[in-house]
Amino acid sequence: MVEDYEGLRQLLLSGPIAAARASYRCMYIDTVATIFEPTEGTGRVMIPTDLLLEYINALRLNIINARMDPRTMREQVKGDSEWAPYQHGFETHISAVVRAWAASR
Repeated sequence: MVEDYEGLRQLLLSGPIAAARASYRCMYIDTVATIFEPTEGTGRVMIPTDLLLEYINALRLNIINARMDPRTMREQVKGDSEWAPYQHGFETHISAVVRAWAASR
């Protein structure tokens, strides 16, 4: 997972990632948390970095794919996650990370 963290860190700090209706820019990432700059519709968003790595692992295991809509992606991962269901609530940010990761590989 260390290499996934380093890859995720490089990906998110290289520039904004695109979602369907917005783009998200990472303002901070470490092994504990990833923070995205505010957008027009939200304030700052903080997501556990480990949660993002769970989604990347789910992508690798073909549990999810980059073509899924954010809600479907969330429902596929949330049940087996080590994180509380609420943590999966920023589904558009999370799916944008998954899509950017898939496109970069």
